[in-house]
Amino acid sequence: MALGGGSSVTDSDTRSALNNPSTLAFLREPVFSFDIRNLPTSDVTVTGSFVNRTNSTDASLGRNELTHIGYAAPMKRGTFGISYTVTGYVNNTTTGDNLTNGSLTVRGLQEITEAKTSLFTLSYGQPGSRTNFGYGLVVANQYVNGSQRYSLVDSGNTNVGTVNSSASGTSYGVGAVLGVQSVPKGDENYTWGASVRTPISLSGNSGTKDYLSRIPGKFSLGAAGRHDMSGKEDFVAWALGTDYYFGGDSNGIIDRKSVWGFGGGLEYNMFRFNARIPLRIGYALVPSGGTGFSDRNTLTFGIGYRPNNEPYSVDLSVAKITGNGSGPYDIALGVTYRPGKSKK
Repeated sequence: MALGGGSSVTDSDTRSALNNPSTLAFLREPVFSFDIRNLPTSDVTVTGSFVNRTNSTDASLGRNELTHIGYAAPMKRGTFGISYTVTGYVNNTTTGDNLTNGSLTVRGLQEITEAKTSLFTLSYGQPGSRTNFGYGLVVANQYVNGSQRYSLVDSGNTNVGTVNSSASGTSYGVGAVLGVQSVPKGDENYTWGASVRTPISLSGNSGTKDYLSRIPGKFSLGAAGRHDMSGKEDFVAWALGTDYYFGGDSNGIIDRKSVWGFGGGLEYNMFRFNARIPLRIGYALVPSGGTGFSDRNTLTFGIGYRPNNEPYSVDLSVAKITGNGSGPYDIALGVTYRPGKSKK
């Protein structure tokens, strides 16, 4: 997150099970990790026309929740990884009053839309001499809760109708993820990676299919590099990446169109106090994913603490929304534990 998401397909950790299973092959010891972060919420005030709305959005931090937990274990011929990851979340309340709708007026509008996409992944990374390959099975859990209510009045201020509808429930689907990562011959300080996750059709809850019936697929491409500082144990790392989301449900109430996103960042990894302390900064371009959504571009930064000869590390990441007035910060805390690492 602190690198603008630019390292997602080149990092080797438990998130690799979903982001790029080929990078699991670089893990040489068992790894367990989890992330806790906020799930942002928004409140929208509608004015003008009921159909062609003018929206004013107020974003807030939202609640903190476990958004990733994973474990990776090297085997004789490769590395297995299993993970749970929250990949999408919307919690929005829309309100409005005295909205024009032809010859009628909409009063007391309230719309609630909440959706949470959770992916369970079992993956395997196979090492090669220079190029690793990986594949995995992805099981989706999609929760949706939606409601809409308002009254219609005519020019004589007479109530001519009321709308009050709601739907909620959980649906499921199955997909796959494939990945590749390679290190150029002659220079192991650079790497590139690519992965593709298939779109996932949802079933099991007919009541919410009008909101969302298919989770978009994702194609990711990225590169990363490291440059050692002369005469020091410090080094500088960089990462760049792009994600293309495709095949989503463009006809649902929660509109998911095909979009490109970009991100990247720099890390200064210094060795102080017998510990690695990485300092990170980046930027992410996250365009609107559908009708009713705004861009969510962010300036990102963070710090880590990785004590030498200890089995744990901690990383704090922050993203500040830009271009949308006084948007809140997004905050994530990641903890990694390597149970096989012993003290010296």
